Amino acid sequence: MTQLLPAEGRAQSSSYGLAYTSFPVRTRQAAPATPGGPGMPAEKFIEHCLAFGGRGGQMDFSQLTSTDAAYLKRIRALLEEKNFFLEFAVSGKVFADPGAYDRVAAAARELGVTRLRTALLGGRRYEDFRDMATWREFVTRWQQTLERAAPMLDKHRLLVGVENHKDWLADEQVALLRRVGSPYLGACVDFGNNMALLEDSVEVAEKLAPFVVTTHLKDMAVRPYERGFELSEVALGDGIVPLARIIAMLRAARSDVRFCLEMITRDPLKVPYRDDSYWVTYERRDPARVERFEKTVLSRAWARPLPTISDLEPARRLAFEDENLRRSAAYAKEKLGLS
Repeated sequence: MTQLLPAEGRAQSSSYGLAYTSFPVRTRQAAPATPGGPGMPAEKFIEHCLAFGGRGGQMDFSQLTSTDAAYLKRIRALLEEKNFFLEFAVSGKVFADPGAYDRVAAAARELGVTRLRTALLGGRRYEDFRDMATWREFVTRWQQTLERAAPMLDKHRLLVGVENHKDWLADEQVALLRRVGSPYLGACVDFGNNMALLEDSVEVAEKLAPFVVTTHLKDMAVRPYERGFELSEVALGDGIVPLARIIAMLRAARSDVRFCLEMITRDPLKVPYRDDSYWVTYERRDPARVERFEKTVLSRAWARPLPTISDLEPARRLAFEDENLRRSAAYAKEKLGLS
């Protein structure tokens, strides 16, 4: 295996940022400044991150309203004025399109962006695949895509973190990254997603830590229902994820890692692991994994219902999102030493 590119320096106190996915309510309610434009363009994104305690952010590339030199120069000046770190989130499709990746890399250079986050599955493994053959085709396609993209990654020298996006078990993702073997390809370690695959967050972080490029910092709550369990992001400190332990683990592996909050204010997700259909992309149902998950995670389930927003008026939805972000920022600063 090729070693991931080393860290650039020591951990910084200003390593707390927000991922663009922390603003789903605000983004949906916003009117684009131009027809067809982003609901939250780069300038607004930076403004909102700062307002909710972030010293940086992980922004979707599409939030740039232009890639011309004058526009990028203005954004770069804003980043420098605010001492704001920026990471890009990009679609996995750009790794199959050298021209698209060239455009991302060119904008990244102009803005001083050195890291990208990507996800290879837009949905969830247990919802998107109905048989083993389709899952295997997905695995093979992305292995081949990333292997072909490796020279392009080496050329542009941007660190890329593949998120564990309710698709790969931790061991599967490690195998994927090792097979590609690029020093610029690692992981965006999400603190909670693999709960949906019945994996413990600490064990996932331990396995992905050698590959960490960036993160999705989040806390999670669970609650059983008849077919499995409900899963929700909750304000930092309200859930069951050992945040400080995982932060220390990732910093030990990569001193310059940043922690980008992903607090998605929404209704709970349902994880129907008791259904046969949940297991179609595995060789067999795994009783040991189920038992371990039920003992270590579901045993700490909320007794009360998880938060929902679908029954709230728009203004109350936005207020709830804002409260989650403010409370998370306060906890990150006061309890986790992030500011």
